[in-house]
Amino acid sequence: ILLGPIDDKKKDDDEVEQIELEETIDASPLVEPTTEADENDDVAPNSIRRQVFEDGEVIEDQAQTVMQILVPVAITMVIVILIVRTAHIPGGDSVGSALPYAEQAGDSTWAKLGKAIVNAIAFVVIIILVTVVFVALYYYRCLKIIYGWLLLSTGMMLGLFGGGLFYVTMQSLNIPLDWITTAILAWNFAAVGLVSVFWHASLRVNQAYLIAVSVILATVFTQLPEWTTWCLLGAIAIYDLFAVLCPQGPLKILVETAQERDEPIPALIYSASAWMFMAQGDEDENDQPERKRGVKLGLGDFVFYSVLVGRAALFDMLTVFTCFIAVITGLFMTILLLAFAKKALPALPISIALGILFFFLTKIFLLPMVVALGTVAVFL
Repeated sequence: ILLGPIDDKKKDDDEVEQIELEETIDASPLVEPTTEADENDDVAPNSIRRQVFEDGEVIEDQAQTVMQILVPVAITMVIVILIVRTAHIPGGDSVGSALPYAEQAGDSTWAKLGKAIVNAIAFVVIIILVTVVFVALYYYRCLKIIYGWLLLSTGMMLGLFGGGLFYVTMQSLNIPLDWITTAILAWNFAAVGLVSVFWHASLRVNQAYLIAVSVILATVFTQLPEWTTWCLLGAIAIYDLFAVLCPQGPLKILVETAQERDEPIPALIYSASAWMFMAQGDEDENDQPERKRGVKLGLGDFVFYSVLVGRAALFDMLTVFTCFIAVITGLFMTILLLAFAKKALPALPISIALGILFFFLTKIFLLPMVVALGTVAVFL
């Protein structure tokens, strides 16, 4: 889900404009009326220069906001690509065994497709149930249960999965490391991460841990079977579309409830200003409105973007480049739509659709052409 600052910013700007208008009326002295020639000579040039300066500032601020979202998404995908291409991660069979149907090497294409669709539907059903429970807890203000849930899941993600991934990566790089040292590092990494995400930390540390959570979860999902991964990505994109835009969609209800209560959404959300739901207690009150205006992107979007490029990295680097560009282009298009729609939008459909399309186009058409040209020493 992609949240924008349009409504709050417009409301604040209207209030500021009204205050400035009242101050101008109160402070304006009685002066002689000026002629039209004087107005054209004095006021018009200043107004034009002021308007050009303000427009330049607005464009620069919007460009910075877009880059503050695109850069962390790109960093997450690059890290996942490096891990997938470098480390040999065991446990792929155990991940596949948790699915209703396991893909077999001897299955036909239609059999793999049918099993993958069933697996994707089961995965989406689980996500829907978990989301509905989460929204119900927030609607009835069971915040302690939500915070405990998030603390436990994030701690396990950083400590267990993060520690295991770090150990496997060190083994793949032939760097000696024992389990005792790994356990100590994982414990400290998880403890600092919980403090950074749910309490207070510097801006860079907070952003780094949010990216780390996305990288760890995305790396785990890349171990899913190939057909299941593609069907799952398509199903998640469709679910995201309905969950955010439908009147009774769970994510739409969550966003509207948070806006009515004027509260931050109790979830792991990456903000362009890194304003988290439990990290605002010690901040300056003057900074909070600016942080609330930042564009926010759910970490689930980070995860599935990275799963797509991670799966492409398991095939060939050429598909990685095309999928990477497709995902970034889709996210940029979604941010542009956010400026026009002025409401929360699903961040997955455009990027996932472009990523899947570019992967199969590259795999079927572009890669064979590049290989054929390479065999005759023709490089483009």
